[in-house]
Amino acid sequence: MAVFYFSTGGGHTWNECNAPNNFSDPLAITEANNACTIIGDGPDPFTVPIIQGTESWLSSSHECEWGGLACRIDTHCMDRIEFETDGLSGTLPLELRNLTELRYLIVEEGNTGGTIPPEYGDLLGLIVLDLNFNQLTGSIPESIYGLTTLYQLDLNDNFLNGTISTSLGNLQLLQFLQFEANELTGTIPDSIDSLHYLRVLELFENQLSGSMPAGVCQNRDTAGGLIETLTVD
Repeated sequence: MAVFYFSTGGGHTWNECNAPNNFSDPLAITEANNACTIIGDGPDPFTVPIIQGTESWLSSSHECEWGGLACRIDTHCMDRIEFETDGLSGTLPLELRNLTELRYLIVEEGNTGGTIPPEYGDLLGLIVLDLNFNQLTGSIPESIYGLTTLYQLDLNDNFLNGTISTSLGNLQLLQFLQFEANELTGTIPDSIDSLHYLRVLELFENQLSGSMPAGVCQNRDTAGGLIETLTVD
């Protein structure tokens, strides 16, 4: 997790949970811990038991107790990374691919740039990937469409380009899909028709062309389906 800390501006741009200024000074450690209030405790539909805390990063406490993180109780493996409006910057490190039990990757409303590492396609247990309101560029890696356990995919308000892959249809459990306010081109793939659990679909403020696949319209809540929010332009 130290790689994530330094890669995203820890100690420089983070607002909270920075490492102590002096690791040998108990007072500095206490002050750093007191300045960390971020908790990785977003809603979990599966209610997996977790360990979490609000200790400062890089401190001597277990990583599971650092602010914004949470681990599974049964394995002590990393389950969540959750940051919102904490001033994260830099880039997303590909080394996160090694967190094989990670289910939540939430890095929102910061200044994180660069591309989305295609290696994140190795996070096969991921259920939430939320990277919205950042400075991300490049295309959406094809590997992301292989994360078949995702129920939330939020990449809105970045500078992502390229097209939406036809492999989108692989995400059969997806309920929330937000790609709005990017620079995406091309058409909305017909494979989106197979996302029967979709409740929120937002694609506006892109450069998409063509028509909305008929299955999406048929799945609106006004037509007896589940989609309650549908925004395109």
